[in-house]
Amino acid sequence: MPNDGKRKPLHVALEGLGLEVQVVPGISLLDAVRSAGLALDSECGGRGTCGECRVRFLQGTPRPTVEDAALLSQDELDGGWRLACQTFLTADCRIAIPQRVAHARRRKIRILTDAAGLPTTGRPTLSGYGIAVDVGTTTVVCYLMDLARALQLGVASFANPQSAFGPDVISRITYAHRGPAELRELQRRLVSHLDRNFASLCKGAGIAPESVSRVTAVGNMTMMHLLRGVDPWPLGVAPYEPVFLELPPFPAREIGFKRFGGCEMHILPGVGGHVGSDVVAGVMGLDLTRRPGISLYMDLGTNGEVVLCSKKAMAGASCAAGPAFEGVHIHSGMSAFPGAIERVDEEDGRLQLDTIGDADALGLCGSGLVDAVALLLRRGLLLPSGRLVAPQRVPADVPQDLRERVQDDGDGRRFLLSRDGSREDVVVTQRDIREVQLAKAPVRATIDLLLAGAHLKPEAIDDVFVAGGFGSAVRSESLLALGVVPEEVRGRVHSVGNTAGFGAKLALVYPERLEATHRLARQIRHVELVLREDFRQAFAAHIPFPRDGQR
Repeated sequence: MPNDGKRKPLHVALEGLGLEVQVVPGISLLDAVRSAGLALDSECGGRGTCGECRVRFLQGTPRPTVEDAALLSQDELDGGWRLACQTFLTADCRIAIPQRVAHARRRKIRILTDAAGLPTTGRPTLSGYGIAVDVGTTTVVCYLMDLARALQLGVASFANPQSAFGPDVISRITYAHRGPAELRELQRRLVSHLDRNFASLCKGAGIAPESVSRVTAVGNMTMMHLLRGVDPWPLGVAPYEPVFLELPPFPAREIGFKRFGGCEMHILPGVGGHVGSDVVAGVMGLDLTRRPGISLYMDLGTNGEVVLCSKKAMAGASCAAGPAFEGVHIHSGMSAFPGAIERVDEEDGRLQLDTIGDADALGLCGSGLVDAVALLLRRGLLLPSGRLVAPQRVPADVPQDLRERVQDDGDGRRFLLSRDGSREDVVVTQRDIREVQLAKAPVRATIDLLLAGAHLKPEAIDDVFVAGGFGSAVRSESLLALGVVPEEVRGRVHSVGNTAGFGAKLALVYPERLEATHRLARQIRHVELVLREDFRQAFAAHIPFPRDGQR
């Protein structure tokens, strides 16, 4: 509903935040909430078909739409629940913000900024200062570097502000394709945050913004398209090819930078499909092309990227793993904020939970989810098929504390992780387990097909390098138990941290490393899997969990 510019603004009170936003009549509630910097899931891009953006009205409840009636139960409708994307505001209202969404706004997300065990290399030949940027779907990290000394002067990190338009690349591709204004808004939000953080880094180091001359940026192909202001729609539809793989350097002002507009901007190259410059930077940073033997590089998130490396040849592929590894579309899921359960153990027959910041448990991030499912499988509370056992069928050797956590509440089976009378229970549901299966099966299928294409068996792999925030937090034992990686690589799985950021810094400081990324991107053979029948067969074969996960 367009605003004629004469109507009185509406007030939307966000319960749980003590916040009120002023909006024009006719705006969707989804956009109104986004204007407050909050991220509501919307897998369908606001078309009213996924039901993820449901919210509860406390006052000013509108009449349900056809879409509301199709996706919500009558009890939910009577309780004030509506789809935010299909609710166009015509009156003041008050809505309840889900606890984990509100908490995410108040607290700072934990962001991985370092790479583990990676040495610096080469002799610097540049002078002045530069900034390397790792643009992730969820988080962004900026590194201020003294180019002459190859010295990091500061690091800044923040949650990607585009998350307000969807938690994953598909939702942002869909939003960007709505029109030029939406594409510009996604670019503007990111660039304005980068500009502010660049300035903060310079202030902290006591240098003038004008002294920064170079910027290198890495990220998945969707993030790089949005940074450059290019509609990434081709990445969302078959055959999933990007508009560009390589770009010449350009002045940063072309994408909206103000104080840093004179910087020479380098967006590092991608390989193809969703195998982006973050992967290229990681492989380059680890020197995998010069490492003896066979290496497997993995970055697990909404998209899983896998590169098989040897001195002779390299092949890379991506798969739509879904956002379960990042805690999205999980009943109690949340990003890596304080209070997120990141590790699940059993000690002396009792459940042990570790949360980020040692805060009270509010939800479950990706590593905690994988740990929890691995524990359920190991204890026989979860069958290899992925089905939770009924409470009355819990194996006799399961300790009482774990036994009592297996529940059937009428909506389905679940495993209780944490209960606090003042908060919603933190649980793993049957649906969550299905999400994990749909996340791990394509990753394992990708590994299998890359190995088959190189005529190799899993035992030929010398090392597996798991990069990124999820990779740094998840335990190799859990990845093995769930079948994300083959059993044959046990003892050879290494967490290597933010290799994308490390590679971006190398490319910033050493021109020869920047050139190396372009050569590497062309050398890695892109393998498109999603339309292949053998990929679908391997995917289906790996949906069950390994039987040896039950120990």
